[in-house]
Amino acid sequence: MSISQTVVSNGRKIVNFNLQGIDHVLPYIAKRIAWAAKLSGIKTVGPIPLPSTFQKWTVLKSPHTDKRSREQYELKVNKRLVQIDANVEMADKFVKFVQTKLPPISATVDIKIEERIYHPEENFYSGKRIA
Repeated sequence: MSISQTVVSNGRKIVNFNLQGIDHVLPYIAKRIAWAAKLSGIKTVGPIPLPSTFQKWTVLKSPHTDKRSREQYELKVNKRLVQIDANVEMADKFVKFVQTKLPPISATVDIKIEERIYHPEENFYSGKRIA
């Protein structure tokens, strides 16, 4: 099941866990989140690898002489996406679980949580036509 094929019924919540980091622990943490959701009986999609970003620097070894001798550094930021679809109570409990008790997250991994709630249409529309 892909993200575009996710069918959401009323009163449900979709939560996206966007993970990014420079550490090799990132895929492990993404797999642990997906695994914990599956064990809880929550529909999951992922972990989906997203495009990595690169930053490169070139630094002179000596500030006054030998312009030819340089050092190059590179920083690669890996990204993963895990998406869950559950009822509102279960999704809130799982988000709290991830924030507090799931694997000890290293300082180099950042998790951004985005939530979307779907409510029944009757709550928003009265069904009356306005001239």
